[in-house]
Amino acid sequence: MTNIIVAGHGGLGSAIQRNLNMLLGDTPGMFYVDFNPEDNLDILAQKYQDALAKCGQNEVLFACDLNGGSPFRQAAMLCIDHPERRAIAGMNISAYAEIAYSLELPLDQLCDLAAETTRTTVQIFPPKAE
Repeated sequence: MTNIIVAGHGGLGSAIQRNLNMLLGDTPGMFYVDFNPEDNLDILAQKYQDALAKCGQNEVLFACDLNGGSPFRQAAMLCIDHPERRAIAGMNISAYAEIAYSLELPLDQLCDLAAETTRTTVQIFPPKAE
């Protein structure tokens, strides 16, 4: 089983948790981290360590809000020398819901699923005339 640590600026982790709970109910195997304005990188690192402690020996996917942001950079550092961890950024809520139902997948397949779901669920309405 793969565990997911959802992290983002402000209250995004908690907001995604509330959103998924409304859509799916409880989301076991998913943990949520907020990087708040009053937090520094040491506090963020401790929040990640607390979440990792709940994951046991399972594979871990850090799902972060913004490529290059502090939550992503900190997560990426925690993936170095840990082949059982990955960090991804920029997912939409459809991708979070999809991976919540797919935690039995191996880590790399879960990453591919998250990226593909994000790519394929973005919609424009009305469609542009061609």
